[in-house]
Amino acid sequence: MLQVLTGTAKGRKLKVPKGKTVRPTTSRIKKSIFDTLGDISGLKVLDIFAGSGSLGIEAMSREAAHVTFIEKNPSVYKILRENISLCGFLDRATLIFAHYEGALKKLQKSWEKFDLIFIDPPYILYGKQQVNDFINGVSELLENEGVIVIEHNYKIDDTPMGFRRITKSFGGTQVSFFRRGEE
Repeated sequence: MLQVLTGTAKGRKLKVPKGKTVRPTTSRIKKSIFDTLGDISGLKVLDIFAGSGSLGIEAMSREAAHVTFIEKNPSVYKILRENISLCGFLDRATLIFAHYEGALKKLQKSWEKFDLIFIDPPYILYGKQQVNDFINGVSELLENEGVIVIEHNYKIDDTPMGFRRITKSFGGTQVSFFRRGEE
């Protein structure tokens, strides 16, 4: 069962699409992510490959100022919208129904900037792109003091220029935090 861990929507159960269309972040990993991030109140957040919205909704429950969600699957998008509505967060959310690459280009053209970016792609995409490709693809959207959190299923050794990285391992899942600064 997927639920909000803490904050204003603590305990709220979230709907998850049936089948294998999404791979929700487990409660254990989600708790570790937010424990590592610390206080995120007032931050502007981008949730790419939003799925059920678990990470972005958790951020709003912990007082993030605004979350922009990107999801391309119509049935998953519907559940994402329902989850945000059930938690009472529609007024602090922007939902983008589009492929992530097109959505990112649109956000870049409008000079959007985010303090925190979540990237949790379907693992099959790692056959075409590497973690660093995703980091470089969103770096223009990241505020100077911002953080990118990406979930991946393989170990990484390098870090894009201009970023510092810490990685936490959870069995076959890795979560890396990229912060601007020297390597």
